[in-house]
Amino acid sequence: MEKLDSQEVYKGVIIRVEKDRVRLENGVETYRESVRHRNAVAVVALDEENHLLMVEQYRYPIGGKLVELPAGLIDEGEEPLEAAKRELAEETGYEAEHWQLLTEFYPSGGVHDEKIYIYLARKIKQTAEPHLDGDEILTSHKTLFGDLLKKVQDGEVQDGKTIIGILMAQKFI
Repeated sequence: MEKLDSQEVYKGVIIRVEKDRVRLENGVETYRESVRHRNAVAVVALDEENHLLMVEQYRYPIGGKLVELPAGLIDEGEEPLEAAKRELAEETGYEAEHWQLLTEFYPSGGVHDEKIYIYLARKIKQTAEPHLDGDEILTSHKTLFGDLLKKVQDGEVQDGKTIIGILMAQKFI
């Protein structure tokens, strides 16, 4: 596919929308719209007894609350692992001794270019109180990994990165 022309149709704080004129492999010219979005991280954070740290927050686009893994956007110039450590500390007040990349994936490659990196964090300990960004309102809690895995398998968990993170982490538990 060849990009012939590109137009930025919207630029916000987190996303940018582009409309591109492209030539397909078969020679047909058409348009493609895409959302440009910063990459993100999510953390499967486990203590010695396999309790998992989770957060609950209101998600404006869906009009309701989701129970999720601690997660957030990667800052410009920041490495994914450093972002994962920062987000875990900001949202929960916890740090971890051992870190492992579980997977990286595109949650909706047909619409936007965001990539999410999911890390497993082991031997967690609380070192501070959460220190949220000014526009974040969330609560954190612990749940047994096995209980959340059952909820994932029963279709009770609605957040995609959380589903993928839990399923990827189960082989290490």
